[in-house]
Amino acid sequence: MCTDSSFKTCCGNKMKITLVRAKYSSVWEPQNLMHISAYLKANGFQDVTIVDGFFNNDSQILDQCIDADIVGISGTTPQLKHMKILGESIKNENPNCKIVFGGFAVSLEPWKATNLPYVDHIVLGEGEKSMLDIVSGVEQKKIVSNIPIQDIDSIPFADRDAIDLEPYIQIAKRDEGRRVTSVVTERGCAFGCTFCAEGEFGTIWRKYDTETLVKERAMRYRGRNPKLVVQEMIETRDRFNIEFFKTSDAETNPTRMHFLSLCKEMVERKLNVPWGCNIRVDKVDEEICQYAVKANCEEFWMGLESADEGILQHINKGITLDMIKRAFKVTKNYGITRRMYSFIGSPMETFATIKKTEDLVDEVEPDVFGVCVLCPYPGTIYWKKEFDDIDWSQVDEYANTFWKTENLTNEDLRNEQARLIKKYQNKLATNFNKKFKSGIIKPTGRLLDSLQQHPMRFQ
Repeated sequence: MCTDSSFKTCCGNKMKITLVRAKYSSVWEPQNLMHISAYLKANGFQDVTIVDGFFNNDSQILDQCIDADIVGISGTTPQLKHMKILGESIKNENPNCKIVFGGFAVSLEPWKATNLPYVDHIVLGEGEKSMLDIVSGVEQKKIVSNIPIQDIDSIPFADRDAIDLEPYIQIAKRDEGRRVTSVVTERGCAFGCTFCAEGEFGTIWRKYDTETLVKERAMRYRGRNPKLVVQEMIETRDRFNIEFFKTSDAETNPTRMHFLSLCKEMVERKLNVPWGCNIRVDKVDEEICQYAVKANCEEFWMGLESADEGILQHINKGITLDMIKRAFKVTKNYGITRRMYSFIGSPMETFATIKKTEDLVDEVEPDVFGVCVLCPYPGTIYWKKEFDDIDWSQVDEYANTFWKTENLTNEDLRNEQARLIKKYQNKLATNFNKKFKSGIIKPTGRLLDSLQQHPMRFQ
């Protein structure tokens, strides 16, 4: 292990780097770390390993970090508590190692990590260039931030050698009966939904002033070249025997051209693997569906959100009831499986507006159903400073025990969520089924168990 203060001079490309995803109750492939690993390897640092807190306990993670020169730990707001536990433990056992924090948690609230003595660097915003600067010794400041990479085609394919993909694939195989993995077709989000930290309000796709922590203008959306996306899918399909792809995009049709070009490339290259994606209802029409079917896109995951026009305007998503109805109708005509997203708990929510949404669900008849209680994450317009006192490690994106509106208590919201889940239980999305049966989503009362105490509960 390197003990020299100048990592670049001492170790060069022999440096050992371990990237860690802090644990959470659900699991997904850590695409962010996989791209950082690929970027570091492309720049000469070959010894990079990714460890996931979902599959590995703290002792196992520590074993992977005990002789590392740099450990990067990433997570969202609910994962920050575990990030701190890991960072301090690793530093105590390996004091010469540099600890780097990154991800949504610290990017949206950097002050929660700036004074931690065991953290050497905090990456605000996009991670590839900043991690390279830290690893190569170019950057010595504690807070590091770079302008997002404009040409994301210059970033290598996600590094699937740095992590064991099979456990992720096996969970999907058990849940869905097929070998599933994910791919990214774009970065960022061009829209400004009030409830989301990905778009206008809280996006991490920006540079931060490292002295004042003021956010600079966000780089809202960057699409990948469809030829590269499909090439990555083909290579991944052949290597891992993939039977279904999920796109890890905020939406895969931020523009019509992006989606259509992607479909055309899949047809031309004969990808011949089914896939599914998040898609905006305002851009769904006959042409989109025609090309989706040709390209084996079998599933659209669409945000219905609410059936109340006032709430739709408030959340700033840019969709209307007519758009929702049209999108669900045309996709049904083309035989595309339609997964519906919705949430309850906007400030304007009442029992009457929830009933409107329920009636709309009955009208459009989605194939897969899901309804969340609004969660005021940092980076959304609903977050308030007093929410920092909440133990976010106990908060789940599907339900929480503290959010309420002027008209509805938190108990009201969770009871309504439970009622709707029971009504549509034969259409529940996989994660909703798991969380409802486990008690994370439940009617009144507290969450049954600590999410952090049961990181393996959904395997």
